[in-house]
Amino acid sequence: MFPKKSLICLGLILVVTMCVQSQIMTGGVKTVTNLQEVERELRMSLSKLEAGDGPHYKLRKVNKATRQVVAGSLTKIEADLEDSTGKVKPCKISIWSRPWLPNGIEVTFECDGEPKVIRKHNA
Repeated sequence: MFPKKSLICLGLILVVTMCVQSQIMTGGVKTVTNLQEVERELRMSLSKLEAGDGPHYKLRKVNKATRQVVAGSLTKIEADLEDSTGKVKPCKISIWSRPWLPNGIEVTFECDGEPKVIRKHNA
């Protein structure tokens, strides 16, 4: 019989091996290939924020996105947004989703030529 420590070490080695083989990395940043999913998520946030204090943007195009599991889910998006004057700007948007919290969706907008905007809304 193996001592307990040997079994624990063997178990950890197996878990690490399985993670490496399946390329799973908990907490790692992953490129989102289904941009339609990200578009829906961003459009929902834009709609909820527009109903409140804003900002008032319209989505024109999602260029790329990544997702990371943190305390919740952090989605980082590079997109073209149209402001209330009709001007289209490249923006970096972060959506930190923690739906178990009140107003647990935090959206950060960083658009060219504008100050950083952080807003929260419910899930």
